[in-house]
Amino acid sequence: MIRLKIDRIIAADPELTMYKLHVLTGIRPNTISDLVNNRAKHWSVENLEKIMNALKLEDVSELMEFVKDDKEAIKN
Repeated sequence: MIRLKIDRIIAADPELTMYKLHVLTGIRPNTISDLVNNRAKHWSVENLEKIMNALKLEDVSELMEFVKDDKEAIKN
């Protein structure tokens, strides 16, 4: 599965909060919370671009990662 790393980015920067990310991006606070906690069912490219720009990320791998699902590992 693909997982966002926003939670780790926020944890690494004491001045960055979900609220500040909301202010920087204009994304609804509830949406930010869902993205940070990896509860969002889907991610819009527009929102991901806003987050990358706000956080000054240069590569999408700084924002997300592939994590092998344990259920998939058992099947293979």
